[in-house]
Amino acid sequence: MSRLDILNLEWTNSNRDLHIVTPILVYLEKKYNLSFETKSIFNGYYFLIKYRPKILMISNFGGAYINHEIVKLAYSMNIKVISCISEGNVKKEALEQFLWGWNSDKILYVDKMLLWSKRSENLFLSQYPQLKEKLVTTGATGFDRYKLLEFKKKDDFLKENTLSYKKIIGIAAWGFDHFFGDYYKRHEKAFLDIYSKEQIELHREDLYKIQKIYLELIENNPDILFILRYHPGTIDFEKNEFYGLEKYKNVFISSKYENQHYEISDLINISDLWIGYETTTALESWLLDKQTFLINPTRSNFIRENVHKGSPIVKTTYEAQNLIDEFFKNGTISEFEKLQSFRDKIVKDVIEYGDGKNYIRASKEVMKVFSQPNKKIKLSFKVYKEMSKQILKLILSKTIMRKRWSELDYRSNFAKPYQEMYRKAIDV
Repeated sequence: MSRLDILNLEWTNSNRDLHIVTPILVYLEKKYNLSFETKSIFNGYYFLIKYRPKILMISNFGGAYINHEIVKLAYSMNIKVISCISEGNVKKEALEQFLWGWNSDKILYVDKMLLWSKRSENLFLSQYPQLKEKLVTTGATGFDRYKLLEFKKKDDFLKENTLSYKKIIGIAAWGFDHFFGDYYKRHEKAFLDIYSKEQIELHREDLYKIQKIYLELIENNPDILFILRYHPGTIDFEKNEFYGLEKYKNVFISSKYENQHYEISDLINISDLWIGYETTTALESWLLDKQTFLINPTRSNFIRENVHKGSPIVKTTYEAQNLIDEFFKNGTISEFEKLQSFRDKIVKDVIEYGDGKNYIRASKEVMKVFSQPNKKIKLSFKVYKEMSKQILKLILSKTIMRKRWSELDYRSNFAKPYQEMYRKAIDV
């Protein structure tokens, strides 16, 4: 059996990551006739054996411990490895986390890492110049969808949910809950490496302030539908800015636990206006020609990504209401328009190119790696030991749980809708 060209391993519940890798894979299939399979990373050891791929591709090698372990193993087997990056708007203060993630070895087990922007690449190289041959800027492929795909229309959304609102505001949540409780205790050192104690306390206090502001906006505007989009990393719904707001008639809740068929891109497209406390989805809104503003009740000059500079920032319910009234009266917010030059710079700093062709640039880099001579798969004692351990765990889990071996292809079709979507959208 001939070896598979590209094996792509991903988390089965990450729409974001599928949007990062799928346009690249589909383009390689159409343009260069490469074969690929996207499978669950949780059975990654099995699929490495089954397919013996020439390339392992992943959306983010450091995104989770299992990602790191799979990539490290594949690299040690002489399988070529290409990694994109899921969170690619690199902050200087958190450079180590952005580059290494769960990789405590601080050895880059990839042949090529595809980065969002030249700014990010330069930040990494300022600390690790020895990685120059492994890092390359292609632009953020996950944002190409805003030029390639069509999204849910406002009228269709309202019909599907039997709603009759003429005005819709989308609100993106932030990860306030991570600054509280057990999660914070487990990761306190990592937090303090990035944030001061004063900033941590600021976010804790701002949670309760912004809860009050959102409540007042919802109560004061019964004619506006508010779509509340939970952060995908939410772990404690009581320590969230939307806590208690689901009871209002003019609220539509969207999270990974319900209404999953609405992706963030659909919700932005449905909305007339998009707001939040701190959110990179503001940039996605600009790519869909939506206006944005942020609400920071205490102050806005805290450590954060640079996307905030492209939106007006207010502190109070009164100020937020003024912007809402201005938008629905005039169809625009004057303060938002004044920040256009900032947004142009931010788009370049964050994703490098907003033309929807980053997947083509990325594909060219993949082909450079693919065209290099294939090495024979190497199974050292260390690799045999790791494989044996994982296979033993697999056998025990199947025996104990009495599951069929066919279930190794757990949710085997999870990427198919995305593949078909992009096959229709991409021409070569």
